[in-house]
Amino acid sequence: MKGEIKMVENKMINCKSCGAEIAKNAKSCPKCGSKNKKPFYTKIWFWVLIIFVMIGVFSNTSGDEAVKKPSGDSQTEQSSSQTDTADDPEISYTPCSVDDMMSLLDKNALKAQKTYDDMYVEVTGRLAVIDSSGTYISLLPQNDQFAIVGVQCYIQNDEQLDIASNLEVGDAVAVQGQITNVGEIMGYTLNIDRFV
Repeated sequence: MKGEIKMVENKMINCKSCGAEIAKNAKSCPKCGSKNKKPFYTKIWFWVLIIFVMIGVFSNTSGDEAVKKPSGDSQTEQSSSQTDTADDPEISYTPCSVDDMMSLLDKNALKAQKTYDDMYVEVTGRLAVIDSSGTYISLLPQNDQFAIVGVQCYIQNDEQLDIASNLEVGDAVAVQGQITNVGEIMGYTLNIDRFV
């Protein structure tokens, strides 16, 4: 008998409007008639939204890691980078357009990732964004006026910042650099070596 009472009690809740005891699965309160709403976190749209937010956060954090620079004495960094470049062979940049890169990404993201990830490229595209903080510029396909995803190019030094500050949205721009990330949602990220 006590077991049956506990089972019935577990299936009962209090109405949020009048406080009367109602069945958990009742659509409305029999006393006041207010609807018995399920919490928003049990709805499918809530979990779909959470998934999209998580994808966006993950994509942004992987792009931010490419921007971070090690701290230290700038003169020491410059001298060490000069000696490193003297020992390294000259980098060869593969010419490509944002149109071609995005076309491949739309057709097969895995193939685009295997083709372009960590590759040194000379990319040509239409300037779409000049970040107000001077962190990056964004290049979109020249032949697609409605594109919103392309190549996000991260500025590495003051010389590049000066060049970027003299550009205008809509300009045809070419940059040389290394692709650091490829993703079907955020497109490509690139660390700029130089403007061409």
